[in-house]
Amino acid sequence: MKTPLFFILLFFLSFTVYCQTSTEVINGKVSFISSQNVYVKFENTEGILVGDTLFLPQNNKLVPALVVNSMSSISCVGTPLTKNAIPLTTQIVARKRVVKNPGTNKTGESKFAESPNDQAIRDSFTKKNITKTTKARFDGRLAVSSYTNVSSNYTPSERLRYNLTMNADHIGESNLSAETYISYTHLLSFPHKYTDWTGLNNALKIYSLALKYDLDKTSSISLGRRIYNNMSNIGAVDGLEYEHVGKHFTFGALAGSRPDYLDYSFNPKLLQFGAFISHNTTNDNGLMQTSLGVFDQLNNFKTDRRFAYFQHTNSLLKNVDLFSSFEVDLYGFVNNQLTSTFDLTSTYISLRFKPWDDLTTSISYDARKNIYYYETFPRNKIDSTLDKETRQGLRFNIMLRPFNYFVWGGNAGYNLKSTSTGESMNANSYISYSQLPLDMYGTITVTALKTPYLTSMMVYGASLSRDFGSGKFNAQVEYRMGNLKYVNTTFTTLQNIGQMSLFWRIAKKLTVSANFEGTFETSNGNKTNYGSLYLNISQRF
Repeated sequence: MKTPLFFILLFFLSFTVYCQTSTEVINGKVSFISSQNVYVKFENTEGILVGDTLFLPQNNKLVPALVVNSMSSISCVGTPLTKNAIPLTTQIVARKRVVKNPGTNKTGESKFAESPNDQAIRDSFTKKNITKTTKARFDGRLAVSSYTNVSSNYTPSERLRYNLTMNADHIGESNLSAETYISYTHLLSFPHKYTDWTGLNNALKIYSLALKYDLDKTSSISLGRRIYNNMSNIGAVDGLEYEHVGKHFTFGALAGSRPDYLDYSFNPKLLQFGAFISHNTTNDNGLMQTSLGVFDQLNNFKTDRRFAYFQHTNSLLKNVDLFSSFEVDLYGFVNNQLTSTFDLTSTYISLRFKPWDDLTTSISYDARKNIYYYETFPRNKIDSTLDKETRQGLRFNIMLRPFNYFVWGGNAGYNLKSTSTGESMNANSYISYSQLPLDMYGTITVTALKTPYLTSMMVYGASLSRDFGSGKFNAQVEYRMGNLKYVNTTFTTLQNIGQMSLFWRIAKKLTVSANFEGTFETSNGNKTNYGSLYLNISQRF
């Protein structure tokens, strides 16, 4: 396979690029956590670069916690270096870099480098009353990724993905701005001739392609495809949006269509329109935000869904934080007749309490529907099962630092799917120690899961990670063993999973990452081996 060799050559040819830097500390806090990323809010991100390592302060020592993969002017989006849960409002430390070489240092990295839905959700939790500027700014990123999957039962599959993100604010110091986020997948080999890999619409994904014009300092209109921060619940919209941002109130409206649900292309038959209003304020404890929106979605000019959503976040007390989100369907079948209704279809509530610096607890209730992604890195059976079965329901989390360099944490979840299908229970516990020999960071985890179709699933894991060169290079190795036992059968599945991850910030704007995962599975006496290799090179401009 030529593609991995191509990336490896680029990896070593770029070794000679070097940038001298010095560092100072910037403090931030975790503002939002998605299924794949952790979002950290700072006063500003000047001096933080994509590829930098963010740290947890523990007893006068900085423990590697996240690797920055994209940024905005006040937030960083990071990939966790360990499996440890990092609760909301946890203090995070960045090492600010001051470039010694002469030249212009742009601040405010492209905010569209991460998953488009994650980016929109993250922005919806940040302050809206940020002072606007008419200064021109342009940044972006070009990334090429290679995905290779091998199996003892199938022929290898390999594909290339090209991602282009650009953000042009106030072009020529005018009121016009533009943004785009485009992904194209090129299939090199595939074991089967699946029809969903044919055609340009399936290979090309346009997540964002829009123009924005500022009517004045508080009002703007946007045209094109975007995921709007205040309306991220409905996903991307192809159409026109108006927004007014005041000191405490933000309101707006939009009209357009939804992307096609099969291939994400433009589909004018899926019309939608709606409006929202949001109130934002701050107090001594932090941010308080409330949003309310109502939308009507059509299919062939007939109402497909009419719903309202409500979102509220509040720092109730000094050490207590509340977040809640609800969706209510306003249209549906009642007695086999289409009529107006009031049906609560989505609920999420989270309450976090931190009584002491070394103890953090939280409890949450999640009744949202499971998320299905158009594109994602392939997962093994253990990860896909855990992701599906542990997100919903009631969950309790705890993290304790009983003494220096040592962290213990865990969570427990319960979900009653229905009285007919049964209940699902899960628990996870981990211990981490940051003073291992050679400055390594180690973690041991144990996970247990019981579902209506699984008698039990036990997963044991251990990982070691180390940061080199003040965050320029990070390496991690991990091993997990999982045993799945199914209901009403002697059928079992045993998986041994080994993983190695490398991340290298070669230069200020050039990064390379690699991840290899090998899975050795024994299922009902049959043995199957899987392997996946992910390589990525990213250049910002």
